[in-house]
Amino acid sequence: MKHDNRHNEQINNLILSFLNRTITLPDLKRLKDWIDENEENKAYFSEIQQVWLISSLREKKDFDRLKERAFLKFKKRIAQEKRQKEHTRIRPLWHRVVYIAASLVIAFVAGMSTIYFSDHHQLSQQPLAYSLESPRGSKLKLTLPDGTCVWLNADSKLSYDNKFGVDNRDIKLEGEGYFEVNKNKELPFHVTSDDIKVEVLGTKFNVRNYPEDTLIKVALMEGSVALLNPQGKTTLKPGQIAHYDKRNKITHVKTDGVKNANAWINGLLYFDEENMETIARALERAFDVDISIKDDTLKKMIFYGDFVIESNNINEIMNIMAATNKFNYHYKISKNEIEIFQ
Repeated sequence: MKHDNRHNEQINNLILSFLNRTITLPDLKRLKDWIDENEENKAYFSEIQQVWLISSLREKKDFDRLKERAFLKFKKRIAQEKRQKEHTRIRPLWHRVVYIAASLVIAFVAGMSTIYFSDHHQLSQQPLAYSLESPRGSKLKLTLPDGTCVWLNADSKLSYDNKFGVDNRDIKLEGEGYFEVNKNKELPFHVTSDDIKVEVLGTKFNVRNYPEDTLIKVALMEGSVALLNPQGKTTLKPGQIAHYDKRNKITHVKTDGVKNANAWINGLLYFDEENMETIARALERAFDVDISIKDDTLKKMIFYGDFVIESNNINEIMNIMAATNKFNYHYKISKNEIEIFQ
């Protein structure tokens, strides 16, 4: 291949052996060192894996062609990013939903994944952690190795290890995710977020826990889940939502709010008597903007309503809320920054 020597055959073969799960411990360390050299190597490594994943159910023999496709895709993406930086403008990006199918054999890492290596154990025993992130302005749909379907909301992160689907079904969540879990009595499904754990066998539920949230919310649509925390266990029934207060460690179960808890997977922003400060954070994630509220009284203003992100842009939403009698505010937009004031 006539590519940069950093993308030579030796490195490509290391990546191939990693994807085939046949890599030796010394080679694993060499691969890690190469990935850590610069952002270009990390991006190239991720592109190779994405092409591998997409092709995993159809072909694995012609890796040279896969490498060529990955490199061309990588160059195309870099060129697109440069053009986007030159023509930056605010716009909803929720239509960029990514669909990923993973298999039990091929543990995957998405474009923004972080891989953690350890050279203190044998390769078969050492944990490999995989994580993927849905950035602000987008959402992500994926299928886990056990067949469970997951939606990741904007500015959210999901992680699990290479034993997922074999010895465990444990994942960690930062942000918000909606899960449709495949039943497996032998391996209960666990979602850990801060100091709570949601345990399920097979069900549909939504978990929300952003760093700025004071409450962790677990809404159950179908099946049954148990909410575990240091103070005890709470079992939910369909139509119930648990509010776990991160400050006083107390859980309250309610029946209102479940219907719209996962409305975001369909591109809907739903506000049920939310204050302006909370709404601003949701808009930041949905439209990849930064919002500052200049008046403290505005932060406490309450709004009720919903918006379809594909139909409403950030300007329209700001205008609609400003037109209500309760809000009566002004705003100005400069690139991706919004200021709200009276």
